[in-house]
Amino acid sequence: MAERAFTDLELERLLANDLPAARAAEIESKSTQADRTRLEELRKEHAAFLSTVDVAAEVRAIGKRMATAEPAPKRIWWRWFATGGALVAAAAAVLLVVRRGGSEQTDPDLLIKGDGVSLVVHTPTRRLATGDSVLSGERLRFEVMATRKGYVSIVGVDGTGKPSVYVPFGGDAAIAFDPAISMLPGAIQLDATPGDETYFAFFSEQPFAIDSVLPAVRGGRLPDGVTSSQIVLRKPN
Repeated sequence: MAERAFTDLELERLLANDLPAARAAEIESKSTQADRTRLEELRKEHAAFLSTVDVAAEVRAIGKRMATAEPAPKRIWWRWFATGGALVAAAAAVLLVVRRGGSEQTDPDLLIKGDGVSLVVHTPTRRLATGDSVLSGERLRFEVMATRKGYVSIVGVDGTGKPSVYVPFGGDAAIAFDPAISMLPGAIQLDATPGDETYFAFFSEQPFAIDSVLPAVRGGRLPDGVTSSQIVLRKPN
């Protein structure tokens, strides 16, 4: 199968009708079979994810945030997941909220230095950063940014200090990772355990056992060749 020519970000924006017509046409004409296969996978994932969203409630929440936002910047655009391009469904499924700045400004959250890894956590309506609050019952998905192909795993630690392997779910070895496919498969739903939730992304260019990185969630040393990124989310008691 031919290599991918376009990233998940561009394919997702294509699904959401969030690309200039010329760029959308270029993607349509130059997509490889691998791109088309991935586009269909994303379309199915988005449809499944949207089925978990209360559309009316999310549109109302977005409207309230927009009404209280700062004066409009030079450029505001939304990256959303949509099926069929319906505006209401798209608005309800916003995953990466407002990006502000000039038209060619680079998003600082997406910068990766050296051979490192960056973890992004999403709910159906927002992208989360360390210090953000989450509630029991919220659904989370994980996105990993890295500069090279390799292997990745996601481990979470709840308020009791118990670690859980989320990617691969309950697995014992890291899964293969391609930088062109940054959104990891599957989603989790937060339980009622009180206390902060900490999520670790572990990345290496070589396969690794998840047991080998678990000491790092307790402050231990990472194995050689493995890098990590973490996000701490607040959960009310």
